[in-house]
Amino acid sequence: MKKILGALLVVLYQFSAAQYPLKSHPYSTQGEEGFSPCKDTFTMFKRKAAYDIGVILPSWLPVVDKNYVAIVEGKVAYNGLDGTDGPHVSEEDLPFYHYSHDMDFDVIPDKTPDNRYTNYLPFLIYPKPSGNDTILRNAIGIEWECGLAMGNKKNPLSADNQEGRSGGFFSAGHELGDLIWNWPVTGDWVHVEGQLVWDRGHPPAQVEVHPPRFVAIKRGLPERLIIGDSSVKFATRIDMFASGDGSALMNNRYNSPKFVRRVNMTSKDYEFTVKLDIPRPSPNAHLRYQLTTHKGDNFSVYELIELNEDSGTVHITIPWKTKNANDLEIYARSVLVYWDEGKGVAADLPVDIYKIKLTNLKFKYLDEILTKAEIRMFVNVGNDWIFLNDFFGKKGQILNRGLGRTYKHKWTLNNEFTVYVPRGKSFRVYMNGWEVDGIDGLMGNLLDPASPCNHKTKRFFKNNIFSFWHMWLQGCLDDNYGETSKLHNYNNLGKIDHIVSSPQSGVNDDPCPGSKYPLKDRVFLYYTIEKVN
Repeated sequence: MKKILGALLVVLYQFSAAQYPLKSHPYSTQGEEGFSPCKDTFTMFKRKAAYDIGVILPSWLPVVDKNYVAIVEGKVAYNGLDGTDGPHVSEEDLPFYHYSHDMDFDVIPDKTPDNRYTNYLPFLIYPKPSGNDTILRNAIGIEWECGLAMGNKKNPLSADNQEGRSGGFFSAGHELGDLIWNWPVTGDWVHVEGQLVWDRGHPPAQVEVHPPRFVAIKRGLPERLIIGDSSVKFATRIDMFASGDGSALMNNRYNSPKFVRRVNMTSKDYEFTVKLDIPRPSPNAHLRYQLTTHKGDNFSVYELIELNEDSGTVHITIPWKTKNANDLEIYARSVLVYWDEGKGVAADLPVDIYKIKLTNLKFKYLDEILTKAEIRMFVNVGNDWIFLNDFFGKKGQILNRGLGRTYKHKWTLNNEFTVYVPRGKSFRVYMNGWEVDGIDGLMGNLLDPASPCNHKTKRFFKNNIFSFWHMWLQGCLDDNYGETSKLHNYNNLGKIDHIVSSPQSGVNDDPCPGSKYPLKDRVFLYYTIEKVN
């Protein structure tokens, strides 16, 4: 009888954990409870140094339990002056827990009467001799592997990535030269569901959704579409992407190591409500929508889209559990919602149209002297992203040739974007990336995050991270090219503007000799912006 009651309590706990938000803010010290340091030393050039790998054994610890699916809604965080510190592809990630670099963004959670989103914000405890400092964090980190840009031979993504195809994760379905349509940008509102964890690798531990399983984005900028009667409408763009392929340690791949956790996508339905930013032109206007399916989508059932004209909202349900969809399926779709009157916006709301042309890329330093630089660069303009390496490959290789492996400092670009900007809003032109060094060669060489602190685990790190041959002779950590970013709007643009943008802050911090340097003006992006209406 006791065993039955115990099992019942476990089931009830897991059900409640998966359905209800936290009742109060967590404290970062909770991520350290029950764990001890795992210290060791290594010797290089007759110098001995100490290190502690205990903070990554494991690197991510569930805040509630492994069955808890967190839901977070809010605005994407960024620096309002220039668009930096917003969504970006991470230039550095722990290789033993990743196949590819993460797409990272922070969410400032919406306030609700029950604090269901803001209660995920942790209190960060900073120990000090005179007494601890306690600070409430204002954003929640979101990290999902990007699935692109990996060329190390032992990596299962490398064959696809070399030819410009996604290896899965947050870019599933991407092919050479495609826009990356489903990554967030500045000005967006998001609905995110996924694994809620402590990030223990950067004390004090912070709360993250890592990895997500579902991200829905209400774009801050509208899209223009032509409907059946050939009239032009401005619409709210809602991008939705769901997949159980979350990270190297949490996915449904058939050949994953035994310690990798499966993702039960069928455990629930995924639903959310979007409040439209575009006001109703008049009481006579009605809501309509168009649905687009993207590459990679293989979802076997239909979503439910409910339009509420009185409240100006859209409720969308992806019935994964109700319709018993498969855990391996991918949902990759967009909904364009518009008012059917006039151009879909109030007559007194101007929408400016701009054409952005990327023209040149120039590196002041390639961060390699005797060998070719292995460059990886991502660009965001308006609502969309591109992987620049896609446009410079040769003979089916974009990572071992072209921009991916070069002595060349100057590149001619030929990429065009059109953005639609309601008066009073801004759009970002952004670039970031890195030059591949030793750490990237270790990506995908996975380690069980539950490994004990013993000789075998310590030897694994010494043979990899602290290896003279694998790391020091290969340049150690990847070299960051910084954030090249500007925000543009009606007030700071003319008819035609010629822009040169470069990083204005940051430091590349690398243990290899000569690898610590400022990032200011290290790389330059040239582009033009033309107002076309």
